[in-house]
This record gives sequence, C-alpha cells and structure tokens, in this order.
Amino acid sequence: MLPIKRVDHISMAAPGWKAQAEKLERLLGFKFLHSWEAGPNSDFGGSVSQVRGTEIEFEIISPSGPDSFVQKFLDQQGPGLHHITVEVHSIHEAAAELERLGMKPFGGIVDDGLWHLTYIHPKDSGGILWQLFEPHRSPGEFDRSAGGGAVNLQRVDHVSMAVPDLERQVEWQQRVFGGEVEGCWTEEWLGYHGAIMSIPGSLLKFEMIQPARPDSFVQKFIDTRRAGMHHICCEVASVEEACEGLRANGIEPFGGIVDEGWKKHTFLHPKDSGGVLFQLFEEPATAK
Repeated sequence: MLPIKRVDHISMAAPGWKAQAEKLERLLGFKFLHSWEAGPNSDFGGSVSQVRGTEIEFEIISPSGPDSFVQKFLDQQGPGLHHITVEVHSIHEAAAELERLGMKPFGGIVDDGLWHLTYIHPKDSGGILWQLFEPHRSPGEFDRSAGGGAVNLQRVDHVSMAVPDLERQVEWQQRVFGGEVEGCWTEEWLGYHGAIMSIPGSLLKFEMIQPARPDSFVQKFIDTRRAGMHHICCEVASVEEACEGLRANGIEPFGGIVDEGWKKHTFLHPKDSGGVLFQLFEEPATAK
C-alpha cells in the first residue's frame, strides 16, 4: 500500500487559466491563491485556488505553446479534469512501493525546485493521472477563506470516475491507497452501478460509476472519451438558491432540480463551467 498524507489538489486543463479561475471564483467561490507563468523549459502556466470546506485546492493549467502536453490534452479531449495530486511522506519510498505493486513511476522522480514528484499513469490506475509529491518546504501562508460563489458552495464531497469494471477499480484503490468502501448501489433508471470510498487523510471521497447497460450515460462517456474523471460533486446550502444564483449569472441549471425524496441535486454543465461537470446537492435535513 502507498501511504498518502493528504490530497493537495484537483487539476483541470483550460485554454486560459485566468478567465477560468475568475469564472470558478464567481460561480463556486474558489478563492484565487497564486499563479505562475510558463518558463523557458515549461509546458504550461497556471493558477491555484482554495476550495471551501474540504481542505483541497483547485489547479488550472494552460498550455505555453502548440507542442505543450496540455495543448495535446485540449486537442484530444477539450477543457476538463486532468489529474489529482496527493502528498506523500517520502517520494523515494512511494516510487519503490509503486514498483513493488507492479507499476513503473511515470516519468521517474523529478525535482522541479519546489517538489520532488512522480506520477501514476492512467493506464496503470484505470484512467486517472495521479501526481505524487514530497515538498521541499512548507507552503507559503495565504488567506484561504474561500467563499461559496453564486451557488453558495459548502464543500466538495467527492470526485467521480467512470470505469468499465467497478470491482477492479475498487480493488485497485484498496490495494494502492488503502481506501475503504463506504457504500455501493445501483441506479436502475440511470443504468449504472456505483461505489463510494474514503481517501486516507482527506475529507474528499472517491466515487466510481460503472455502466449497467449499453445506453447508460456512463457507457457513452467511456465510449466518447475514455475511463477517467467524470464529475465533481459539491454540497450547497440550498439547491433552489444555487439554481437562482446560476440563473442570475445567465446559466440554466443542467437537468433542473431532481428531488429523490432523501436528496435534491442539480448540475452545472461543462459548457457553462469551462469544462467540468459539477453536481450540486443539498444535504438532507436529517443529516445536518
């Protein structure tokens, strides 16, 4: 098993980080912390923002030129979720453990001046690029008091991944990161099986969804893109108020308000968010 200290950030690729960071701050309250420009030997520039309630950050990376790996990602898939970054206690021990688990640390161990880092390739993880790092020093001090934006976001609950084989992905998460299954279910009318897992050392959870029939939206996602991150699920104070906040910004909530009796939710479509599907849900009154 690969011990992790915490989830540091979720990263997305976008053509221009500045406009995207401003949009996410306006809509979801992601508070801008800092940015960087691409150097002579760098493929990308970007920014980092604080997310409310879950002790994680959100990164946006943008290409420095036509040959950038970020541009290739955008050309192939368009703007969207790119990777998840976790801090480890020792990058060398993490790399050795990956080897023991039968995975080659993608790119070897790199020192970028701030971090020692390596990667787990999507072909080894089942669809997600995981970045592992050990920092040289503690991060700088920032005002991390993120707000909730137009939707009054309270926290990010989980990242959801579309997979062709749920059982296999659950086993991988258990074996590599030591995650624990907190629940499994089947949504007959939407045509998928699901499981939710804890991530050690993090308030963020990890969901996997597998198609249960060929016409499932999960199968369509896998067919048109590939297995990988599908959406981010966020708690809001009120789904009705979140919808009003989106409409005040000229955005119609995707799918309207769905009331399942025990939970209400709606969606912020990727075309409105800049590339990411956000599910917005209201915590049931009995759970508050």
